[in-house]
Amino acid sequence: MQKVEAEIARIGEQMVACAYKCAGISCEQSRGMLPRCLILESADKSREGGCVIVGLNPGHANAAEIAYYQKVGATYEATVQYWRDHIAARSYYKRLRELIKSFNINGPILWTELAKCENAAGEKYQSLKALRVCSGKFLTDELKAIPAEWPLFGVSNETYKALAYLFPDRTLIGVPHPTGAYGKQFSRLLELDLKLKDVVNRVLSSHGESLWLGDI
Repeated sequence: MQKVEAEIARIGEQMVACAYKCAGISCEQSRGMLPRCLILESADKSREGGCVIVGLNPGHANAAEIAYYQKVGATYEATVQYWRDHIAARSYYKRLRELIKSFNINGPILWTELAKCENAAGEKYQSLKALRVCSGKFLTDELKAIPAEWPLFGVSNETYKALAYLFPDRTLIGVPHPTGAYGKQFSRLLELDLKLKDVVNRVLSSHGESLWLGDI
């Protein structure tokens, strides 16, 4: 696990220092707007049986988070510390932890995103260039760093489809977003009966299978 942690930290340092200025995103390190949301959560976890949870891109940082990075500097360590102190307990992470625990996944979690930068102000949709650049420049290396048997969880149908195209050899489960408009749809996944859980567990124990849970 130390080797995995070191490799994720190396990728994270490159991520935060990214000099690409993709259209449609906010990335100004000197102003506290950083590429972020790459976290290997391993504390209080089993050393085996981990997973990767992939979102589309970060939400907008609030004023307190931006001020924090301006104060302590634009470093990967700063993004990890802020996440631990202020973000890890948010509903998005809490509900996804609850879901994967219901599938008996108790190991480390690699939290990541297809695109590492938030949308620019006024941009409704994610930048296609950022999704392409980050998936090729960072996400591919992230998945090489972690055990091949760790399943991927794609949060949102768009993320699920992207991962299915990009990583056809990885076991993949797609889930609706746990908060916002799709929160009720996600909540139903926490109440799956044993028969449906068996379906999910069969996919998780396979190699390279995929399943979208939004229709269950």
